[in-house]
Amino acid sequence: MIPLCINGKDYYDREEALAAWFEEWLMKQDFEQDLIDRELELEYRKTHPDWNTPYVMYGVRKKHKCIQKNEIAVFYDLLPRQKRARTAETHWYKVLYKRKATPEEVESLKAGEYTRRYLVYSLFIEKKMTLDKALSLIVADDKLLGIADNTISEIVTAFETFFNRKFRIYKPEFTTQLNLFTD
Repeated sequence: MIPLCINGKDYYDREEALAAWFEEWLMKQDFEQDLIDRELELEYRKTHPDWNTPYVMYGVRKKHKCIQKNEIAVFYDLLPRQKRARTAETHWYKVLYKRKATPEEVESLKAGEYTRRYLVYSLFIEKKMTLDKALSLIVADDKLLGIADNTISEIVTAFETFFNRKFRIYKPEFTTQLNLFTD
């Protein structure tokens, strides 16, 4: 029989090994501090009614040996501001600007109407979209959502600072789909 080594001691009985592992795990836990943290979190939630408000983040994909894409993204952090593991978005993207979601965005997200939880604007992929065009689409989208002009200028400044160049923001061209085959 192969012994199980737990905390430097060999156990031949599986039940004894599990009991030793559980005892070691229990000794490492700080239940008193967990209760204190929980009380502090509940107090914070009572005094800050907007603790559950999602964030809208603007970022650039980080370089990685497996990822050759060069893109910017707008994504919503739907998890409330609390202790948590990093999300994939903040792990793979360098967040350049973060703002609270507008009440309209929050209501749309809660109702499930808002399908654009994660927008990625690919840059230089087959040379179809330039950086200026992608940022112009982001600015146009935010203006349609009713974001203030000073917030939009802060977003553009964050991208300009990161890329170390000035951007030309194009005015969006809205088109209307005509139905030519109506009776």
